[in-house]
Amino acid sequence: MVYTPRERIGFVILAAVGLVGINGVFLWAVLTRTDALLDSLSNPIAAVFIAEAFLLLGLLTYLLTRWKVISIHWAWFIALALLGSILFALPVALLWSERRQAKAEPSTDPSK
Repeated sequence: MVYTPRERIGFVILAAVGLVGINGVFLWAVLTRTDALLDSLSNPIAAVFIAEAFLLLGLLTYLLTRWKVISIHWAWFIALALLGSILFALPVALLWSERRQAKAEPSTDPSK
């Protein structure tokens, strides 16, 4: 799939928000408020949400690779999501796949 420049900019902004915003707040909380992290891990409601997030990450990864929406290896998608967030991993994977797809397709422009 080919994305418009506006879509690409939107993907980059979303990826930045996911990496710096969401993941930044998480890392700040882990480093400065370890008591809150330990409390959340012992909370059964939080544990259910964490488990659901991991299960949905697996399902999303499976569907995106099965439907050939992303062309990166499924393990890379999971690594990107765990290092940043799904909001970071999804736009990066979509843009990466678009770039790989453009390189694979022969150019139809006679001037190139």
